[in-house]
Amino acid sequence: MQVALHHIDAGFNPVAVLEYEARRPREVTLVVGHGYSSSKHNLDMLCGFLASHGFGIYSLDFPGHKLGASGGRLRSAADLLDAMAAVVAFARERGARTIYTLGHSMGATAALCAGGADAGLTGAIAIATGYGRPAVLDALAARGVVDLRAAYVDGLSLPELAREWDPLLDRGLAGLAGRPVLFIAASRDGMVTRASVEELFARASEPKTLLTVDSDHTFAGDASRSAVLQWLGAMHPRRAA
Repeated sequence: MQVALHHIDAGFNPVAVLEYEARRPREVTLVVGHGYSSSKHNLDMLCGFLASHGFGIYSLDFPGHKLGASGGRLRSAADLLDAMAAVVAFARERGARTIYTLGHSMGATAALCAGGADAGLTGAIAIATGYGRPAVLDALAARGVVDLRAAYVDGLSLPELAREWDPLLDRGLAGLAGRPVLFIAASRDGMVTRASVEELFARASEPKTLLTVDSDHTFAGDASRSAVLQWLGAMHPRRAA
């Protein structure tokens, strides 16, 4: 496996992105974003697996995330979309033409919004994200049930960020109409309920697919390897030798 680390400009923030070299390339590329307070390391198993099956991968660190290598500050949801759009542009400069955005949790929201804003993208993949989450996150934070890890991010807390999401998701889903979108729910997800994933799925237009993997929230990306591969492989089968 060959990987290369790049640092690119995304307006207000720099962005660190790890490029995974595809084995026996299929000429299909994915731009991948991680969840809140995490880093590209959380999705390394998924990215390496997909690259080993021929998919080009650009996995980014969102700004303000202290575990990542981007630095900067997360001021608003727009910073997430700017970062993902900058990596998409970078992939295109390097020859990518068939591009999907993919993300986990917060990164999945960004993937849907970025996909809807860019008509040139082929589709999107959203792992472990839903619709209408701010009230749930506020309740979890108030009761201290879950550590939402704001200390790991220079900038907005997760509840603050989530309050910006629903209008952006509405526009993103509308913009993706007519392009394929895969939604993946995790069966043991304590952060994103199955109902919120189903509501997000219901708001999306065809063609769309909803799958469930056996996982908690944190490791849903790793658990989604086979599901993502099968979905992508059905649309982009390998050409006969």
